[in-house]
Amino acid sequence: MKRILITTDFSANSKHTIEYVLDFLHDTKILSEILLVNTFMVQQTDPLQVIRQNDEFKMRSRAGLEKEKTEALKKINNSNISVNTSSHMGTLSNVILQLLKKEKIDLVAMGKDGGRHVETVAALLREKECPLLITYLKE
Repeated sequence: MKRILITTDFSANSKHTIEYVLDFLHDTKILSEILLVNTFMVQQTDPLQVIRQNDEFKMRSRAGLEKEKTEALKKINNSNISVNTSSHMGTLSNVILQLLKKEKIDLVAMGKDGGRHVETVAALLREKECPLLITYLKE
């Protein structure tokens, strides 16, 4: 079984990446598990605000992931593919590093949005010798 971690911020680029990976897996019939990952950061210093903001961000993250999972499952007519979700507070690169240590990840996929995340994650994965698939959504 291949385990593919797909980062998502619920943007059009992220949705494109999910669709791209699902299409590829459907065509190849590879037994696969997709792990949709979303990260969030709390920007408060007041402890009460940190707790409130963390709970709010976590709820939004989980709701967004469930929506993405539901949409992905609608596109899967192949029982060889399963979809799970994972929501984490922290930077994208730190969360990916933790998941690489904890889970057996065969591939990380993410959309190129022009942000700095791709370069940071690429450097991290080069060290861990884990392949990175970057998709780009043409406007």
